[in-house]
Amino acid sequence: MRLLRTTVFFTLALFISNSGLVNAFVKLIAIGHRVELKNNLRSINISYILRTPKRMVDQTIDFEVEVSRQIKDMKLVLAYYSAPKNVTTQNALVKRHVDLCFFLRNPKSDRLVNVVYQLVKENGNMPTKCPFGPGSFYMRNMKPATIPIPPFLPEAEFIYELIYRSEVRSEPLVEFRFYGRLMRIIDKLFN
Repeated sequence: MRLLRTTVFFTLALFISNSGLVNAFVKLIAIGHRVELKNNLRSINISYILRTPKRMVDQTIDFEVEVSRQIKDMKLVLAYYSAPKNVTTQNALVKRHVDLCFFLRNPKSDRLVNVVYQLVKENGNMPTKCPFGPGSFYMRNMKPATIPIPPFLPEAEFIYELIYRSEVRSEPLVEFRFYGRLMRIIDKLFN
């Protein structure tokens, strides 16, 4: 018993003497490696540029959107899939169905969609009410690494999916998929 107490005491003393206080913020960021975009050219034409510099945290995406007809009603399906490398199925961790016109009138009605909406508003001139179009819209210098991500999500491959549908015709207007990986980084070391 005495040997056990002595061993525990020396182990704790060794641990305390060799560990210093590290002041750092561990952050989960998204790094993209591929974008898929399909759009209904009769209604919306979207082009994008995914810029991947040497520092992955500086990755940006630009979007140019041309709406060729007035859109009176639109639905959004927002989904986040965790996609482990060795698994063929995808698990939807988050999936939301949103009436966009209702949401634009009541942005606090869905907190998750509101986070995405605020990023879109900060980086571009996207529509803020229904109906909208025809017209030109854009989002520029959107950084995936600045998107707030809950820390409980696993470091894994992911797919972020946005599907916009016209409610009148129930046809997909835009299907956007962003493929990437969540990574933990140590941000802002303090002395």
